[in-house]
Amino acid sequence: MAEIVLTNTGLDAFLAASPEFRGPGSFRAADAVLSLLALRGADRGAGVPEPTPALVKRLLVEDLPAFVGASPEELSLYPAVLRALAGRFDGARRKRVEEVIGESVGDFERAMADPGNLTWPRWYAQLLRADGADPDDPDAVRAWLSRLDGPPVPDGVRRADLMGRTAVADVILAEALTRAYVRDAEQSPTAGPLLSDHDVAQGIGTVAAALLDRWTAAGLVEGLAGEYAHLAPGPDDFPHLELADALLDEHLDYYGDPSVPLPPPEPGTAGAGGPGGRSPLAADTRELERDADALAAAVAELAEAEEGPYGGEAAHLLYTLYQRGCSAESVARRAAEFEDWPVDPALEDAPVRVPPPASAAYTTPTAGELARLLGAPGINDTDRARLDKPAHELAAVVDRLGATGLVFRRGDAFGLTPHGATVVRYLLAVRRVAVPGADEATGWDAAALVAAASGWPTAVASRVLADWLRAHGGGDEAWNALFDAFGTVGVGTSEAAATRALLGLLDWSAAPGGALRDALAGPVTGARAEEALRARGEPVDPVLVPAAARALRVLDGLPGKRGPLESRRAAFDAAAARWPGGSAALIRAMTEADPHETARVLGPLGVSLP
Repeated sequence: MAEIVLTNTGLDAFLAASPEFRGPGSFRAADAVLSLLALRGADRGAGVPEPTPALVKRLLVEDLPAFVGASPEELSLYPAVLRALAGRFDGARRKRVEEVIGESVGDFERAMADPGNLTWPRWYAQLLRADGADPDDPDAVRAWLSRLDGPPVPDGVRRADLMGRTAVADVILAEALTRAYVRDAEQSPTAGPLLSDHDVAQGIGTVAAALLDRWTAAGLVEGLAGEYAHLAPGPDDFPHLELADALLDEHLDYYGDPSVPLPPPEPGTAGAGGPGGRSPLAADTRELERDADALAAAVAELAEAEEGPYGGEAAHLLYTLYQRGCSAESVARRAAEFEDWPVDPALEDAPVRVPPPASAAYTTPTAGELARLLGAPGINDTDRARLDKPAHELAAVVDRLGATGLVFRRGDAFGLTPHGATVVRYLLAVRRVAVPGADEATGWDAAALVAAASGWPTAVASRVLADWLRAHGGGDEAWNALFDAFGTVGVGTSEAAATRALLGLLDWSAAPGGALRDALAGPVTGARAEEALRARGEPVDPVLVPAAARALRVLDGLPGKRGPLESRRAAFDAAAARWPGGSAALIRAMTEADPHETARVLGPLGVSLP
């Protein structure tokens, strides 16, 4: 690669005034700092780029951690260059720049050490320095690259992470170069242009690669783009990322935020953690990548196929299987949902029993079994015949996914295999979806657990809550922490009712008596704690339970989701008849305790709220 340099960055003038920066590492720091300030539009009228507080912060926290390779011993050189540069200017701006340097040094050092900020060039520059190769000798760099068998990755980082970060950094640097060239072309600076027409004619990518070679290790980027390209795989080497994007879209449809955690897989699945289920962040992810590629190919083939209506639902099926905690699902129940059949909400996510291996051919469950699966007692053989075709079509999609060895089907039950759970978890993690393992979830504090579990399917939320209590000893301290969390998480928001629904999943008979008595005064837990104590035959002073807790217990006990409004009205009238002050007082107490749920449940009844 022909040497391409940014001109008129003021580097010569700076080094003449600051000869202490002429050593190899110091020169690299000075070159990178002045070049990036100039590219970002710093005023060069004084002969060197003038740092501003905003440019300094961006340089330290964003640009240097994206483009520069430096050993830990060299990190201090970059703030030192900035301080020396700021010292060439006078006035309040100089003081503020020096303050920002001091404020940002810690963030700079953390960003430079963060594996999440590594690119392929920065990572290899770090490795070759650690191995003793001279980063300023292109022959030594090439010889070092030639000795590598494959692309190593740092602990906790995937090859796809390095690829993605590299692609982003390449785009950012190319945009900075392009803007600098256009800016200088539109208004010729007195200090002269940064890029010549000849440089740009060779391609912005070529210019960027040359700069990265100077800022990481000589000849490194050129080698990774040529003879040693296999050491820095790019987007084309990760076909499974398209499926990862589809799974991210599914997660955003469900939760709206990738940081909202999915439930940990059931114990016994590889995705749950443990010897058979290492974290998807394990150092060697080659097998996961290959299997993810195979799964992505199967999903793509199903989406392109014109046979059957469910081929395009493959990514959705994979996501929902993981979102269930990797418990098994029913083909017929899922087909019924696709066909808009009513399914009892309590059964939508209920795990199904996996039968022993039998014939591979699919058979739609009997009418009686369908009635049990869907919670619809009126289903008959005519209904079963109507569902037979959709169920067989969906089973065919499941079986095509099953050919990868990552999905299984036994009879009507289907799900992720243990390794399939790990692969899907890896795909989600690649796109930064929070996918905790069982050990991680039991290590959360109570508030984090309650906040996460309120958005999970009932069965898996129940399991994880029980696991958390066991992991924390199951005594007063653990139960008190959980009860306290219910008194704060979601309170006053539209999510409050979903959070309180978790109370119905707890085994109140296992709660210590001391914790139950402490919970009596809770505005959310009080009435339920009273019920649990009375069920044990223990006396409770009714005065200890807040009216808000009693009102919420009534509100949450009303049939508020599906079913005829008449049953909701009858239940409300019966509760109001027992409430001191009647319906008006009950409505007022409900509204004060949870206005969102009160409006949702009582609004359709025509009840006027205060």
